Amino acid sequence: MCPRPLKSDANRLNRLLWELNFVNIEAAEICGVSERTIYNWLSGTSKIHPSALKLLELTLRLQQSAVKV
Repeated sequence: MCPRPLKSDANRLNRLLWELNFVNIEAAEICGVSERTIYNWLSGTSKIHPSALKLLELTLRLQQSAVKV
């Protein structure tokens, strides 16, 4: 059984990838990790580094602001 924080972070990551319209390989390239690491994060088997979530959130904000301009 996974600890709750891993699952909530995995859900957060999944939501970010959906909103960004990213596949795992794109997220991996931006975060500087392997595609396998993204898979492990999404499955809740590995802890997601907080900076990876922040980086994807920033990417989403930049993407959204570019659309508004």
